[in-house]
Amino acid sequence: MNEKILELEKSLFKYEYMSNRNYLNYIIDDKYVEIGKSGKIIDKITLINELSNFKKDRSIEIYNYSCEEISKNLFLVHYITRNKIINIYRTSIWKKNNNNIKLLFHQASKYNEDIELTKY
Repeated sequence: MNEKILELEKSLFKYEYMSNRNYLNYIIDDKYVEIGKSGKIIDKITLINELSNFKKDRSIEIYNYSCEEISKNLFLVHYITRNKIINIYRTSIWKKNNNNIKLLFHQASKYNEDIELTKY
């Protein structure tokens, strides 16, 4: 499950998936909530609209990824993303229902700590 969720997280940075509204609708839960790095609260429809506006891959790399099953079929994910100018600490909650895995929650916060990074 760890690798599957990592691939789903990475897909949200790739134009091929961000531009596919059917894909996004499928992997994002209807009750989705995000607290973005801007401090805004974002719902599923807003997220899909924002991701669909990208015209190319987002140049974001994932570091220090961890995934833990916190209850049956509920997974807590933490990782750091970096691009050229900003470091973001991200937390997601994914839920598995039968063979479907859906993003339920996401939070992104800027950080300035100097820590060792392992790329995923």
